[in-house]
Amino acid sequence: MRVQLGLFLFIFLLQACGGGQSEGTGISPIKNTETSATDKSSMRLSLSGQHYIVAFPQGGIDPARAYKLLLAFHGSGQSELGMQSMTQLETLSDEYIVVYPKSQEVEWDEGCSCNIASRLGANDVNFVVQLVEKMHRDYNLLEGENYAVGYSQGGLFSQNMLCKHSDIFRAVVSVGAPMSAQLGRTCQISEPTHYMLVQGTADKVLPYTGYVDNNFPLLSAPDAIEVIAEQNGLDLDYTEDQYNASVTERVYQSEQGVTNKLISIQGGGHQWSFSHYDTANEILDFFTEHSQYPIMEGSALYNVDSKRYHVRSLGDDSAAGDIVILPGANRFFHSDSAWAALIQPLLAKHSRVHVIDRLGSAWSGSSDTPSQASFAADLPGLLALLEIEKVTLLSFSNANLTTLMYLAEPNPDIDINGVVWVDPDVIMAHSIQLYQSGPVAELRAYPEIFLEHVAAGNWSDKSMERIAIERAEIESLIPDIYQEDMDWAYYDLVTNQRADIDKQVTRIKEMMSYHDDLETVSHLNLALSVPVSIVDGDFERHDIALASEDDKPALIKWQEEGSFWSQSLANDTGGHYYPLQNTSHQLFFEHPDTVIDAVLAFHQAQ
Repeated sequence: MRVQLGLFLFIFLLQACGGGQSEGTGISPIKNTETSATDKSSMRLSLSGQHYIVAFPQGGIDPARAYKLLLAFHGSGQSELGMQSMTQLETLSDEYIVVYPKSQEVEWDEGCSCNIASRLGANDVNFVVQLVEKMHRDYNLLEGENYAVGYSQGGLFSQNMLCKHSDIFRAVVSVGAPMSAQLGRTCQISEPTHYMLVQGTADKVLPYTGYVDNNFPLLSAPDAIEVIAEQNGLDLDYTEDQYNASVTERVYQSEQGVTNKLISIQGGGHQWSFSHYDTANEILDFFTEHSQYPIMEGSALYNVDSKRYHVRSLGDDSAAGDIVILPGANRFFHSDSAWAALIQPLLAKHSRVHVIDRLGSAWSGSSDTPSQASFAADLPGLLALLEIEKVTLLSFSNANLTTLMYLAEPNPDIDINGVVWVDPDVIMAHSIQLYQSGPVAELRAYPEIFLEHVAAGNWSDKSMERIAIERAEIESLIPDIYQEDMDWAYYDLVTNQRADIDKQVTRIKEMMSYHDDLETVSHLNLALSVPVSIVDGDFERHDIALASEDDKPALIKWQEEGSFWSQSLANDTGGHYYPLQNTSHQLFFEHPDTVIDAVLAFHQAQ
């Protein structure tokens, strides 16, 4: 009986481990509906004699954009073409370049030392390591953002890659593949890695409950996830939730946030997709949840001279061109695309709208010398990468410094409809001196002390407190008619990035550079050749009310100077002046209608 069972399992593993699409029926071999991967969306290549397919997002690849890497391993007897045909991962997200490798033999070298690949000396592990290195040489890929998924015997191989090269992957998923007992005994995970196992409880090929066999003993799915969780250094106390009537989720998690989970599909067979569980999309959601860049719809990362910028683009092209939003600093000097979480979706009803995060904000890269000046120098390259030919520029707060520096240089390839500044920095002597004093002057006086203090994490609690204060304030400011337009999911995702210590350090460095940025614009010729409209709130009254009697005169002069300067500049350039009373500084949220009117006055006139 033991011999018969071993033969039975061998036949199944050899012939059917690559497929099965009929839920609850055990196995059903994959139909080889394979097509040649030669169109612009994918290519079939080879490395060291082994084939692989490189599949690009729908619409092709943007060479300037940075992507994540996803490897998808086929089942036994299947091929790379079959895996692509079955999963179509590249059609579900534009964040990844997907690679479908082909095993050297009919099976992968899965780490059990018990199968055809082992007997024939296949070295699939080394092939995949070389393939990852080659992909990073050939394409614009994000460091630390490699992912892997395997189905059936390819899922066993994904576990082998996890055990031998966890340092390569951010997260790994296996579908229909509890771990072999041999790999369970030898597995050594060097870097804690996010992992998910998706398994049908009625799987008859690689059973959920495992089995005993002299050649290929199989751990049960619960035992397999526990082995991996233990190797990852996770607490073996787990939580278990009912995902839906047919799906149970068992989760192991560390204090550092590393997650391992078992997804049990009640009655599910040996298959990729299930009627109550959308495997492909759930896998991508798992990867996004644990990515360093959990960016949302419309977001992308672009490289300019080896510097990585996050840009979110929404809306459709229009004859008037594009709208570009440049966020600036609030009273806490937070300056990222969270400030556009309402105004961008509203403007996107009229045109294509991009919001750009400076270095150190959201998912943009870091910088040792962040400044408005360096951002202004990179802005032409970014607009070129976004293929912008005609634009209306919208900036908040001190981001008007960027537009001034940008406009001071010739950029003949871009036609500018106009510029809208919302509560901009006032470029007059008294106001500049005021901006350069206080916290900015203090930071510049003791730079090393402040940078060491922040780098040690001493501002993390303060940053989180300020994030909570800002959110409550913004909730109270948004008019009722715009509540449903507010993209709170995006806002929270961006503001959570401020908890990152490297970003806190970059923010401090940018505050130190603010002094020199102001010096730069103070010497620019403000005889602008494009119309500038200014939306001018009176948030200064809050500072005046709280100031000491000695400080009030300077603040009152700042407010008066700002109103005069803003109105004069708008009139002199042919723009419009929009004065608002009894306002906060967050006009993108409090008065989106006025901001939209100011932008569309330029944009729709084209």
